[in-house]
Amino acid sequence: MKPGLRINRFQVDGFGHFSGYSGAPAPGLTLLYGPNEAGKSTLLAFLRGVLFGFEKRGQPERYEPEGALFGGELWLDTEAGPLVVRRRVGKRASEGTLTVQTPEGQPLPETLLAQALADVPRDLFFEVFAFRLDELSSFQRLAQQRGVSEALFAAGMQGARRLPEALERLRKDAEGLYAPRGQKPELNKVMKDLEDVQQALREAGDRPALYFSTRDRLTGRIAEGHALEVAQKEAARELDHAVRLESALGDLSVLARDRAELSELPVLDTFPAGGETRLEDVLQRRKTYRAQQAQLHERLAPIDEARERHAAPWPVRERSETLRTALAAFAGHSEQLRALPARRASLASRRRQLEQALGELGLAVDAGGLLALDLGARARGEMEALAGRLDASDGAVGAAETEQARTREERTRLETSLARLQVELESLPDERPAQVRQRQAAVGRMRAVRGDLERLAEQRLEQRRQMDGVRAPTDAVPLHSLLPLSWVVAAGGVALGFAVIAAVLAGVSVGVLCAVGGALLVGLLLLVRHRVETARHASLEAQAARHRWRKQEEDRFRAAQATMAAREELLQRELLHASGAAGMSPGASLSDLAAQESLLAERLTQAERRELLVREEDSQRTAWDGAVREEQRVEELRLRAEQRADALREEWAAFLVARRFPVALAPASALTLWRDASALRQRLLDLRTDEEEFTVAEAACGATTSRLLAEAQAAHLPQGPAETVAARVSLALEEVRARAADQRQLDGQRGELLAEKARLDQLVLDEDQTLDALLAEGGCQDEATFRRRAVQARRYAELVLRVREHGQRVQALTGLKEDVARAQVHAAGAEAGLKERLSGLRERYRTEGERLKAVLTEQGSLKTQLSQWENDDRVFRLRIQEETLKAKASELATRYAADRLTLALLGRARRRFEEEQQPRVIQLASESFLEMTGGRYRRVYIPAGDARELRVSDGARDWSAEQLSRGTREQLFLAFRLAVIRYFGETRGALPLIADDVLVNFDPERARGAVRLLARMAEHHQVIAFTCHPWLRAHFEAEGAHVLELAGATRLPTREGTQPLRVVSGG
Repeated sequence: MKPGLRINRFQVDGFGHFSGYSGAPAPGLTLLYGPNEAGKSTLLAFLRGVLFGFEKRGQPERYEPEGALFGGELWLDTEAGPLVVRRRVGKRASEGTLTVQTPEGQPLPETLLAQALADVPRDLFFEVFAFRLDELSSFQRLAQQRGVSEALFAAGMQGARRLPEALERLRKDAEGLYAPRGQKPELNKVMKDLEDVQQALREAGDRPALYFSTRDRLTGRIAEGHALEVAQKEAARELDHAVRLESALGDLSVLARDRAELSELPVLDTFPAGGETRLEDVLQRRKTYRAQQAQLHERLAPIDEARERHAAPWPVRERSETLRTALAAFAGHSEQLRALPARRASLASRRRQLEQALGELGLAVDAGGLLALDLGARARGEMEALAGRLDASDGAVGAAETEQARTREERTRLETSLARLQVELESLPDERPAQVRQRQAAVGRMRAVRGDLERLAEQRLEQRRQMDGVRAPTDAVPLHSLLPLSWVVAAGGVALGFAVIAAVLAGVSVGVLCAVGGALLVGLLLLVRHRVETARHASLEAQAARHRWRKQEEDRFRAAQATMAAREELLQRELLHASGAAGMSPGASLSDLAAQESLLAERLTQAERRELLVREEDSQRTAWDGAVREEQRVEELRLRAEQRADALREEWAAFLVARRFPVALAPASALTLWRDASALRQRLLDLRTDEEEFTVAEAACGATTSRLLAEAQAAHLPQGPAETVAARVSLALEEVRARAADQRQLDGQRGELLAEKARLDQLVLDEDQTLDALLAEGGCQDEATFRRRAVQARRYAELVLRVREHGQRVQALTGLKEDVARAQVHAAGAEAGLKERLSGLRERYRTEGERLKAVLTEQGSLKTQLSQWENDDRVFRLRIQEETLKAKASELATRYAADRLTLALLGRARRRFEEEQQPRVIQLASESFLEMTGGRYRRVYIPAGDARELRVSDGARDWSAEQLSRGTREQLFLAFRLAVIRYFGETRGALPLIADDVLVNFDPERARGAVRLLARMAEHHQVIAFTCHPWLRAHFEAEGAHVLELAGATRLPTREGTQPLRVVSGG
């Protein structure tokens, strides 16, 4: 049995109603027991989903949980080593994201999982290795599904792991190449293209004869085309001349009328163009300018009156500068003047407050004494430095005491930890991990050697069976001839004697006839004897060859037996050595090995824990020694800090006495008192400065007020308080500025109006001159005469222009001058005769044009056809395309034939494999079914043909699967699956069997037999069964199954830790 795959542990993060569940199936037989809705089918779907991917969204077997986590992981033991397979479902991949890694967390390629599963497809695993009751109940679905049937065939062939994929690829390739009634396959398209090319070649016909006949036709059409072109050109020339004359008839009549009217008007070539309009424009502009002159006179009168009023004398305006200077000086001191009473009261109040604050400080000095004290930055720095050193020394003492308490606590904690470690070390056995690992390796070697011995025994049994077939007796071949030559000679003598007797009795002719008959009889006997001897010699040679082959097979068998014996002896020695190293008996059972492995695993954990605790004890003891030394060092630091603090307190008391401060003050209080005294001293200095500034400001405000009052009196302004006089002066100055601004505005407006008046006078003069010049140019004395001549000049200009335009049009249309064109029209019979002649010429031109067009069209088609034939390589390309398509069709046909032949050969190989190797699977199924039914049915077989039907026999008659009861039919299908699993394990590797309540329809006796069969299979395969029936649980427990009990269908609300399945009993 080849090593395969086992599930050591499963962890359900979120699947169905499970969240945080975990379990550890045994290496052999495991039963997961629980009531209905406990999650047995859910766990089966979880195991299948982690290995092959979860179902698609919307499927009932997807079991999507309500929480965020969806998925889990499996711990597998494979031939390549332990694996951890994790599959989690995200937002995109419905089947989940697969991760394969080592138990230490190192990532591994996903192909290792497929290799561990022996490349078993998903459908085959679900139908054979992990199935439910409904999947057990039909063998027809398993057999009729082409993928599963071919996978079973591939499972039996060592090395043919990709046979179903290869067969499917060959079928798709063949169908993609050719289909008898298809159009899309490649070969069908090539054959259709080849048919189209051959049809185009048939349509091409005889090219040379068609070419020469077409060229003769082209020569005749070219000559005819030249004659028609000459005739059409002549007709076109005559038609064009007549059309030109017809188009000029209207212009000739208009010219006659315009020339008659032009002769009645005077010559007005020199009259100014647009004279009437120019006259109106001049008159309108002159009128507008004169109206604007009148408006300017009206606007100048009020401006002159206002200027006279502003020019009257005013004392304030004459002394405005001195008033403005005095007012500015008063305004600069107005705020000080208004604030003088408040400042005086404020200074008095501040002095009273400072004297009261000085009394509250508690210093034995007055204001003058406080100002005399040295409270500068240097003295304050000395005090702060001394206070800082004193605080630092107190802090160092406190820190030393805190550090001493911490070190004492750390030492106590380490002593407690050392005591706990010593207690735990005393409870663990004194054993090294390396020794335990050696014993584990020895147990593993024992298991491997036991497996090798079992496979070696099976191989020896198989060779003995083959040798029994070789030694089977064969039909004996006679060593002597069946028809000796003496019998032929005797027969010839007898025939000759009869001939002589006949000749004597009946005559010579009868004797001759008898002699001829006797010769024929002898010849026939010789022929028969020759053939018999030839067949006997061939049989003898075949028998000799068979004897030689049998001897060679016996020699090979003996050599193989000797090799196997030597191999068995080596394995026995290795088993003995391994059992000695493992401390077990060589004949220990698999359950003993499993128990020893579990015990060694527990001892390894304890040994590793002890080794870890020893290292931790050493580190803790080292830390304890360091903590003791640290405690002594901290005690010394505390004593030194207290000595420094005492010396600094004495220095501090001397400093306070020198500064007349209370001796009992603390550093913080002394600093606060120093800051308050310093601040109060600064406030006294500020008060003295403010009093001096108040005296200066009061004198400056008095001088400014006196000057303002004197200037106001000189300007004849009313007297009063200073503020009132300042307001009156300010108003007067504002009025002076407003009058000056008005005067400047009036002067500007008057200058602008005078300039506008001069411009308008000049414009009126210019317009009068322009009017005189216009009348003189038109040769008129007044406006009325000018307007009459302007109307005649417009009509004259129109007639001249029309005569010129129509004359040019006649010359452009006919190419002739006016008089020549008029003469030719008259010669053609005037307008009626010209139109009649024009209609005849048009009909003639149309007829000749149609004939020429038809001839030219035929010429073009003939030239195009000849050019195509001369330059056309279509036939050549069609021939090349035909050969290319034939070659491609041949290649595709060869590929199609190769694919079909390969499919046929693989099908024949599969049928031969089923005929030769399937009896092994059927034999195993017969054994399982025989034991499961208590000897009721002796044989299971598949009839010849491709019916894919299982049949059973009890020795007296045969039954098909449909004829059996439901329970017996399920037992038959279970026996077949167990046989396939066993054969798969022998050829490819042992995979676990997972069955969900498949024994519910078995009676108790047959259920007990099925459980016994599963227990024996668990020696080589891991078997995981689910059930909710107590009587089935009792059967499993009787066979030593490892029972894991599922709780009810209660959901776990949190996932703070995994909730393991409860182990009820272990095998």
